[in-house]
Amino acid sequence: MRVSRGTEVLLFLAACGGGEPAASNALRLALINDPILNPVLSPDVGSVLVNKVIFPGLVRPDEQLRPSPDLATSWTVSEDGKVYTFALRHGVKWHDGAPFTSRDVQYTFEQIRDPRAGGFLWSDYTAIDHVEAPDSFTVRFVLKTPFAAFLTLLGYNSGIIPEHAFGGKPIADNTAFNRGKPIGTGPFRVVDAVPGSSLTLQANPDYYGSRPKLSEIIFKLVPDANAQIAALRAGELDLVTLEPASLPGIRDVGGIAIRQATIPQHYFVGFNQRLPMFKPALVRRALDLAVNRKAIIDGVLKGAADLPVGTIPVALGEWFADSLPRAPTDTAEALRLLGQAGWTRAAGGLLRNAKGEPFRFTIRVDKGNPSREQSALALQQDWKAIGMEVSIETVEFAALVRDDLQPGKFDAILIWWTTPPDPDQYSYYVTGQINNNVAYSNRLVDSLLAAGRGETDLARRRGIYHAFQAAERDDPPVLVLYYPREIQAMTTRLQGFPRLGIRDALRHAELFSLTSR
Repeated sequence: MRVSRGTEVLLFLAACGGGEPAASNALRLALINDPILNPVLSPDVGSVLVNKVIFPGLVRPDEQLRPSPDLATSWTVSEDGKVYTFALRHGVKWHDGAPFTSRDVQYTFEQIRDPRAGGFLWSDYTAIDHVEAPDSFTVRFVLKTPFAAFLTLLGYNSGIIPEHAFGGKPIADNTAFNRGKPIGTGPFRVVDAVPGSSLTLQANPDYYGSRPKLSEIIFKLVPDANAQIAALRAGELDLVTLEPASLPGIRDVGGIAIRQATIPQHYFVGFNQRLPMFKPALVRRALDLAVNRKAIIDGVLKGAADLPVGTIPVALGEWFADSLPRAPTDTAEALRLLGQAGWTRAAGGLLRNAKGEPFRFTIRVDKGNPSREQSALALQQDWKAIGMEVSIETVEFAALVRDDLQPGKFDAILIWWTTPPDPDQYSYYVTGQINNNVAYSNRLVDSLLAAGRGETDLARRRGIYHAFQAAERDDPPVLVLYYPREIQAMTTRLQGFPRLGIRDALRHAELFSLTSR
């Protein structure tokens, strides 16, 4: 899961005490899972958040989520849109003191593009034909076809890794690097890693950008949302991404400011289309129509979400098909579609097929998050009302991703995608792509998402993605539940935090500071 390309996700920062420099200059962040400290390999939320601080990319998003210079100072694009040439920053050092060069960029993308390396980004970059390093400070990407989302993706999860750290061996085999001793070029470097407990980063004195204002960032494994809220109320954390149900209990806490951020994220229920019961579009449309999303948004999320159209969220502005109706609730139509698909209500009101088999499945959701657990209960009741037998299993988030989502071993799963700030969803919903965990396959959608990648004319590209959202209504790849708004509760001591979602803000961690109490 790319998570991201999750979030989406829980990040918490707090003052840590003791020693020099002063406690007010150190932040503590909580994660919901142990991270993999390698951006090429990391599919999960915790890994993505930490790696944003350690591993810069060629570009990074500014406060309008537009690509801006980072390890690259500038770039040019050929007239045919197939060749991107980047001028790299001089004088950059890896955390071990080795010089950063164009060969590191070339090596990183060799690993990204090789599925055998074990990464989860390769389907984002299928448009690349090859990468050239004509000199130490120039990198040239030669594409097979124009790729409109290319710059945006470079600034998303594509941090650069050092070739010299792997010695020509498979990157997944370097456990020391990936679990505790990574080497990046970012504003903070790892100095201590305790699996299952914490990860300590110190400011990098050789960072090429603005000198970090914090002395340390400490990530701590705190998977339970209630424990995080308790710590915030006790003044032990500086920033929490709140679940809506927790908002009333935080509003009156002194010294805490609350704001919301629209983010490119969609929460969904993925139905495993490897299973015969979920393969027909009629069935997935019926499941979709049976759900009362407004009740979930108003009741569970306290209004902090938007009703969906499809998988492209409202945060993407003009790419969002605002003219299409929001997802409706229509149980009568849901039952009619199920009847067409061969499911009828038998004695007792249960849905059964021609063989007499009940419509029975399990939905999995991560443990410890009240909003998602309560949403799963609401879904269970909505589907029960039309004759389905649905059970709920809660699983630790890391296990949910590793053991269920990625290998496709689930009936249904409640989870989310946090996508780049671009409408390209090729790797999520095109047949056979790495993040298409639900095994969705639709020829029209395949052609539209392929065309959208290559179209550089904005008006035509916008039309393609609006057509994609219309196609999703007839054959939904997933049941889009809502577009959440990220609720950030932060101490008024925290300064320099951009008005972005957590994961994008972290790429500007050198700007963060805490004022004295």
